[in-house]
Amino acid sequence: MAPCPDVYVRLPHLDRLRLESFLDAHVTSWRESAAWLSEDASDILRAGLSGSPSGETLYASPSSGVRDTGLSFVMLAFPRDSGVVLGVSVDLEPDEDAAMTMAEKWLVRLMRELGAPQGFVQAEEPPPLTEAEWQVEMARALSSRSGS
Repeated sequence: MAPCPDVYVRLPHLDRLRLESFLDAHVTSWRESAAWLSEDASDILRAGLSGSPSGETLYASPSSGVRDTGLSFVMLAFPRDSGVVLGVSVDLEPDEDAAMTMAEKWLVRLMRELGAPQGFVQAEEPPPLTEAEWQVEMARALSSRSGS
């Protein structure tokens, strides 16, 4: 089976209001550890929301709180240098072409929802955790966008 397309956008600076709005819309009870597939979710969230560049990533799945059934995961990463990376993993059902079309739609949607200046689609990779990694992934992505 082909890998699921992952869609990532990056906010160069932590915008807590936008981040919380995104999480409210896409992950039920995201403030609770049970929403995430990590035993340290509470600590990671607390540190990340206070601006700590921890280099940690959290994943939520449909069984742990993702609201949209067309998604395999919602990802939240606190890069080691600054900002925040948010993403979704699009389910391959019913097929790979449809999933890529949905991934493109999610990319536009996330950039608009979050006011993100850049985003990309790639094949099932963890989010980049530094500005340098972000630029490398933007260049090699299946699809990328830059905007306002």
